[in-house]
Amino acid sequence: MAPRAQLSQERSRQRREALLEAAVDLFVEGGSRAVTHRAVAAAAGLPAATTTYYFATIDELLREALNHHIERWLETVGKLADVDVAGLMSLITRDTSVQFASTVLAKRTPANSTRELAVILGAARDPQLREAAVRALTTGQHLLEDFLHKAGIADAEGLAEDLVALIAGVALRRSAGVNPEEEEPAKVVRALRNLVIGHLLEDETGTRMLEELRDRTLSGRSDASP
Repeated sequence: MAPRAQLSQERSRQRREALLEAAVDLFVEGGSRAVTHRAVAAAAGLPAATTTYYFATIDELLREALNHHIERWLETVGKLADVDVAGLMSLITRDTSVQFASTVLAKRTPANSTRELAVILGAARDPQLREAAVRALTTGQHLLEDFLHKAGIADAEGLAEDLVALIAGVALRRSAGVNPEEEEPAKVVRALRNLVIGHLLEDETGTRMLEELRDRTLSGRSDASP
């Protein structure tokens, strides 16, 4: 049987954890104005005075909550570092790519996207938390870079950077409900395909294609002119 002191410490840890989670939930739902001592305690199912016992100010509570959430997210991302790249790549074919994307998006719901975006944006606006927000983004980028390098992509760093921007854009689109969820997998696969193909092209080839597109566009405008 655990000593009484250990039980008390565990109960204290659980209460503090509950307050941090509640603060993040309120922040995601209503922004920083929704995060008050009373609201956080109520959302955590704890007495109103509990928040001031653990946190001197509401700003301290919110900062700790956002930072705590980012740190937990980074721990989750870190576990993906040892993924079997060859095994994962073997699952992605022309016929299964959309289904594969559907499986991934099903595990990362729009609610998840909204939560992560809100936390990272909230941290980025706070000078004391901006470093944590940057770390969250760059950690994901470095993980993608390592994955792409193992997959044989030449410009792994550049593609990883662009993929982070694409992922953030998709998360924002899903959060806003721009498209029906059943349409998202195919749209994501299309975007990924175009992005990867663009990186696989040599700079000179890609530039030449853009110049040809420019010339066709200008020519079309010229033909349409009176």
